[in-house]
Parts: sequence; structure tokens; C-alpha cells
Amino acid sequence: MRRRIIQIAAALLLLAIVPAALVGTGLSLPPCYQDSYYAELPVLYRRLTGSPGKRLILVGGSSVAFGVDADLLERTLARYGYEYTVCPFGLYAAVGVSAMLELSQSQLREGDVVVLAIEPAGEALSGYFGASAFWKCAEEAPELLAAVGPAHRAALAGNYAGYLQERTAICSSGQFPQGEGAYAKSSFDENGNMIFYRAGNVMALGWDTGAPVDLAAVSVSPDLARQVSRYCRTARERGAQVYLSFGPVNRSALEGDPEEGAAAYFRACLDAFGCQAISDPNRYILDSGWFYDSNFHLNSAGAALRTCLLAEDLLAQFGCYEQLDLPWPAMPEPAPPAAEDTPDSGWFSYSAVGGSGGGYVVSGLTQAGLAQSRLTVPASFEGKPVVGIEARALDGAAALEELRLPETVESLPDGAFSDCPALTRLVLEHTRRLCRITERTFEGAPQVRVYVPAEAYPLYRDGVGCEINLWAALLERIFPY
Repeated sequence: MRRRIIQIAAALLLLAIVPAALVGTGLSLPPCYQDSYYAELPVLYRRLTGSPGKRLILVGGSSVAFGVDADLLERTLARYGYEYTVCPFGLYAAVGVSAMLELSQSQLREGDVVVLAIEPAGEALSGYFGASAFWKCAEEAPELLAAVGPAHRAALAGNYAGYLQERTAICSSGQFPQGEGAYAKSSFDENGNMIFYRAGNVMALGWDTGAPVDLAAVSVSPDLARQVSRYCRTARERGAQVYLSFGPVNRSALEGDPEEGAAAYFRACLDAFGCQAISDPNRYILDSGWFYDSNFHLNSAGAALRTCLLAEDLLAQFGCYEQLDLPWPAMPEPAPPAAEDTPDSGWFSYSAVGGSGGGYVVSGLTQAGLAQSRLTVPASFEGKPVVGIEARALDGAAALEELRLPETVESLPDGAFSDCPALTRLVLEHTRRLCRITERTFEGAPQVRVYVPAEAYPLYRDGVGCEINLWAALLERIFPY
């Protein structure tokens, strides 16, 4: 305990501008995140800094953690004569790819190979740095604080008070973040490899309907482009190589023509990053059966498939012209959670999504529905899941006081309740996954309180670790039941 306090105090002093009283308060609190997904970043960093010899460093977002079997990749390359220690270095949109680049850049050395594989999402392709999430990662790893640059240290200092307030609230509640399933510290082995078995696709329609992917609209922020340029320059100076690959994308989530979108995405990345591409993005647009719980997270078989694809790309780049014999997996059978046999109450109208094998979203209310003070969205309609609510679907519900949503509802749009002046109770039945919201979901509805299952309250408070948790800004309006 004494050693930990000394280490943290030394690292915090590097920030210089954090008031001593706040530092003292932080040191007096017990650790809160040691069992959560956040606690995995120190393991990855220590593997990177402590591995001798040549390293293959995989930099990106959470699709690295969910999408690469590092042990399989290491064995496969070694079988063809290429000895590398594989260091996965991607975990969180909540922290940002910018932090992963900064932490790994200082550790580059001669002979290293870096594969940059960033998923085509706004936060991932920006210079975003999540200071509050980084504090959680560094709770018992002060070396992370010492490894970031001045700009990020300033952001950390500015967010320390909020982070401290959150930790204090957690300690007072006695409900410490544990993580669940893939989002726990225990889902990784000592080398930072995800070992939690992800049997198949758990999304109701096989893709996250609240986060469609338009590859043609992908853009890389100038801040991230400049950072990658500096990263590549440092790598060359130290005798390392940086290659461009691509994160996996769920084909079912794509908008527009996939080939045209992939071509536009490829050009955007090449223009922004300026490093040599070793992969064709079309090879990483995969069928939904390979995915797990998002449009970028693969199940265990999908991770094996993506690992084989990446091994092929790397071996070709290394100049290996042998006939490859790779352990290609079989795609799991579709395994979405069964929709409850909930009869239609007759209060709602619906629109189909996802084609003939898809489901429905609530598109409006019937005349009888508009007169109700309490409504429960059914989990299924005509035997298929109800996965969302369209924008303006609840317009005119002047009498609505309570709305209950089943766990099948995956997302809520901007201003979902803006025309529901009497609505004060939104009851969510979600216990395994958060219902996706936007920054403007509750715009025009300041009176709405959100009620969530007591066992799921820490999920709304802490998020799942890898994603930016928009619910955290609404905690004063969230109540357990």
C-alpha cells in the first residue's frame, strides 16, 4: 500500500497543477476500477515495455481487443520464420486512439513492426483523448500518467476533480465497477489477450441498428493525421516500420454500396496517414455471423478469422511466398437472443428494418395509443424483435406519463421525448447492454427521469469500458428500481 501511494504521488506531481488537497483526497480512497475493463491498459503497456526482441504492435480501438487472437498470430508468424512478440494495443473509444499512439510511440525501437488498424468511427479517427477514462486506467498504474505528453497532462489535470468526485461516489455507494462478460479484467489473460469466449452474434438483428456505418463519409481529423505522421517519422528514425491495415466492419451495418464505400475509406486513410497499406479494406468487411455485440466487435471465431487475414497480409509484406496453411474457422450459427412472445398491445405502429429476416422499430402511436398515460413497448411484433424507436414516433403523446422499454430496444434517437410534456418516468429493462443514446436524446424533455434495474445501475454509471458513456452525464436523472 505504501509503495502504491508513493508511486501515484510521484506521477501526480508531474501534472504540477493539480491542487495538493485533491491529490491527498485521491490517495486516501481505495482503488475502484481494478476489476474492470479499464484495468487492462496497464497490462498491455507493461507487456509492450517489458517484451525483449522484435515486437508486432497492433494499434487501434476496441476492435483490436475483440478482433485479434495475439497468441494465434504470434504462433502463425513464427511457423513461417518470423519471430515477433505480438503486443495488442487497442481497447477503448472512451480513452481514444490518440492515447494509444502516444503511449506506444515512446517505446518504439529497431525491428518493431506497427500495424495501425482503426475502426471507421468518429471518435476513433479523431484526436479525442478521454481524460476521465484515462484516469480510471491509470488508477494503479502511475507510469501511464508519466508517459503522456504535456497536452494530455493538462487535460488530465482539468478532469481530475470530476474523476475524484466519481470515485468518491462509488466508494460511498459500495458498488464498485466489476465489468461483465467480455468487459471485465478477468476476460483477458496475462498477455492482454481476450480469453472470454464469445460464442456468436448477440445483437437482435445481427447488427447494431443504432450505429449504421457509412464508409463513404469517413473522415480523419487533421489532429489525428498529424499525430500519425509524427508517429511514422519517429518509427523511421528508430528503425521500425508502420503499416496500415483495417478494423473489421459488419457488412449488415453498411449504408450505400460496400465497394464504393470501401474505396472511399481506403483513400481517406491513405491520404491522412501516409503509411504503407498492407490490407484491402474489402477483406475486412465481414458477414454479421462473425460479430459479437457491435458493428466492430468480433466473436471468438471472428477474431480467429481476422487474425488469419492479418497474418496473410503481414506474411505477404514480409516476402513470404510459401503456400499458407492457416487455421480458418467456421462461422458460428446465428444466435441472437430469442424475442419474447409479447402480444402487440395495439397502441403502436411499426416499420420494418433489416429486410425479410429483420425486425421492427416503433414508428408512431395509434389514436388509441395517443390517449394512454402508460405504455410498454413490446419486445416483439409478428414474431420479430422490436429494436428501436424512430425520431418523432412519440409526437402527440400529451397524456403519456410512463414509458417502459424492453431490452430488445437498442437505441433512442435525438429528441425522442420532446413532444411528451407529461412523461416523467422512462423505465428501462436493460441489464446486459446499455440502450444507445445520443447527446440529444433527452433534448426538450428535462422532466424525464430514467429508472433502471438496481443490478444494472453500475453499468449506466460506469459504461462498458470501451465506449464513451453518454449516460454518465444523466446520472442525476437515473434511479434504480
